[in-house]
Amino acid sequence: WHAISVTRAGGTTFNMMTPTHIRLPLAGAVLCVVAACAKPAPQHGTPVGDGLPAPNIRVLDSRDSTFDLSAQKGRAVLLFFGYTHCPDVCPTTLTDFASARRKLGRKADSFRFVFVSVDPARDTPAVVEQYARHFDSTFVGLAPTTAQLDSIKGAWGFAVMQEQMPGMKPSEYGVAHPAGVFFLDRAGIVRFVFRPGTNPDDLTADLKLLMSAK
Repeated sequence: WHAISVTRAGGTTFNMMTPTHIRLPLAGAVLCVVAACAKPAPQHGTPVGDGLPAPNIRVLDSRDSTFDLSAQKGRAVLLFFGYTHCPDVCPTTLTDFASARRKLGRKADSFRFVFVSVDPARDTPAVVEQYARHFDSTFVGLAPTTAQLDSIKGAWGFAVMQEQMPGMKPSEYGVAHPAGVFFLDRAGIVRFVFRPGTNPDDLTADLKLLMSAK
């Protein structure tokens, strides 16, 4: 088992254990495996070991078309799990990556940013799509059903937890969820995880390196 950074509704993070078939690392916990490959290494993304095949995600979007993660091969993907009622990490993360995308210009067409909701009780496909596109018109927003989310959590090796936070009404709740953004290369291999709060300029520099890697 390995640790993954998880964000709570109040913006704090803690470490959750996740199975070895995903092996998502803590930032700074993995020494430079990438250096051995003689390829440019991002300075702010944390390497995921030697890279691991991304478990597939197949979810209907708001137009009843199936989004298939495995079908994105040939194009890099930035994958983030969150929810539309998130008060802190989700909107700031999407804002940072939208900013980085604008800074990249045409190079940004080399990747897709995919936002996957972990709150099926409140997030519908239409709501999540609108939410994601509020930050950037190219962002993909997906809302798995409860059954689909259970499968995704099992395959990716993480948990989500509803929790009450100070000031919330009895009917309201926050959701603890993975805080990082996963970078999948053109072959569908998870290579890096970007921690929340990474500066957009740093994201832009790292993504340029990743986009240039063959």
